[in-house]
Amino acid sequence: MSTLVIYNPISGAGRAHQLAVGLERAAGEAGLEVVLMPTRPEPPDSWLRTPLVSHDRLVVVGGDGAVRAAAAEAAHADVPLIHLPAGNENLFAREFEMTDDLDEVVRRLRTGVIRRIDLASVAADGGPAEMMVLMASVGFDADVVHDLASRRRGPVRHLSYLLPAIRSFLRFAPAGMQVTVDDGGIIDAGVAIMMVANARQYACRLDPAARARMDDGRLDLLVLPCRGRLGLLRWMLTLVRRRQLEDRRTMYLEGRRFRLEFDKPVHWQLDGDPPHHSALIRTLVVEIETGVLPVLEHPRTA
Repeated sequence: MSTLVIYNPISGAGRAHQLAVGLERAAGEAGLEVVLMPTRPEPPDSWLRTPLVSHDRLVVVGGDGAVRAAAAEAAHADVPLIHLPAGNENLFAREFEMTDDLDEVVRRLRTGVIRRIDLASVAADGGPAEMMVLMASVGFDADVVHDLASRRRGPVRHLSYLLPAIRSFLRFAPAGMQVTVDDGGIIDAGVAIMMVANARQYACRLDPAARARMDDGRLDLLVLPCRGRLGLLRWMLTLVRRRQLEDRRTMYLEGRRFRLEFDKPVHWQLDGDPPHHSALIRTLVVEIETGVLPVLEHPRTA
């Protein structure tokens, strides 16, 4: 059994590389073959597809962006994936109780049980589709993500979001939207912020789409009507209290395909990062791909 370990060189200010080297040492002591490889900014099929052919396991060391970069290729090669978290939120690792305990990672490599989960494809304004692992959203969080990315210099820490959040709050102006679920009719959702979720996990453990599951063959759409900054503050408080799904104003829908149309150009984010294409969009189409990614779970959680 051979394991490919890819690591984001800048994740955690170099911590991802240290973890990868530590895993190589721990796996070697356990008699496991491990090959290290840094991630690259180019499309993953250009640098990950060929190496995966000769490996049985894939460990991604980094944050959720590194997981998203690798997920489509792991699904294509049908190679089980483990996330060794070294980012800020590490939502994928949290979902599957994966930690930075190297002995635990080695145990998963040796005795882990494969579980297949859903991914989703996302296309903006009819452009090329991108892979979604966790969520896509439009609204305040997307504005923050784009503000941070436009000014980013080096590794991102939690405090890095503070000034982008303040700037995004001061210029917050949500868009009106219309929603189509599967083959149904058009739903006028009004002026709102929204999220399409494949996973329940979200930053700061707010978990807006709390009913989302990664292996149910469906996506969850959360729409929170919101016309301005005061409404945004109210929703933030509601989310902190975990009462958003009890609020009568909340629209919560499930489906295999969502089409969202906005009345003005909006920013959107994908798994906590800006998308590779079309920063400002008017249309977003999100569609489920059922059971395509094998994940290696510890036997006690399977």
